Amino acid sequence: MTRSSLPTRVLLICAALAAVHVLLHLIAAPALTALAPLSPPLYALAAGLHSVMPFLARRLTATPGTATLTAGIAAAFIAATSASGIILLVPLLLAGGMIDLVVGRVDAAGAGASRVRLRYAMAAVAAGTALFAISLTVFSPWHLTPLLIVSTLIARITGELGAALLSALIARSLGRAGVGVSAPPTRTGRRSGLSAPEGPAPASARR
Repeated sequence: MTRSSLPTRVLLICAALAAVHVLLHLIAAPALTALAPLSPPLYALAAGLHSVMPFLARRLTATPGTATLTAGIAAAFIAATSASGIILLVPLLLAGGMIDLVVGRVDAAGAGASRVRLRYAMAAVAAGTALFAISLTVFSPWHLTPLLIVSTLIARITGELGAALLSALIARSLGRAGVGVSAPPTRTGRRSGLSAPEGPAPASARR
């Protein structure tokens, strides 16, 4: 990525959201650690929390690569402050990478709102499936039953869809406050990004 593709404002948004991500991890880590061996499906559902900030970064900036960047910054801090943090590097970067890969440039290319929503939903399903696949490598033998495997897959995808939905709600609220980078106009003339609403034109422009 070149500097021109990631302006300072975009980098600051990614860094701020990564910091929030680290705080969320520190708060949720004890519960997630307890859930993992007891109930893989519940853990998979709750672990969707880790994708909220990467999804939100992508929505606020409408810039390819920002989900991965946000996840990467958060992963680096978590790895530096936790003994098990290095283990989280792979799933965090994988989730961010899948979001950027599937969303592509649809949110920065003036696509309609329904198409953008569909692409984010597809990104959530793809991220959930990929995260489920790597989680199988740490499943204990007694957890490798058809019912538990299918339940965990459904829970993982549901958790990612929940993260995508929550990020949309947060982005909408922040957009009303003018936080975010505007996206190009859609074919209908409206902006698909999250910029603040424009005020009335100056008197000089109405003449």
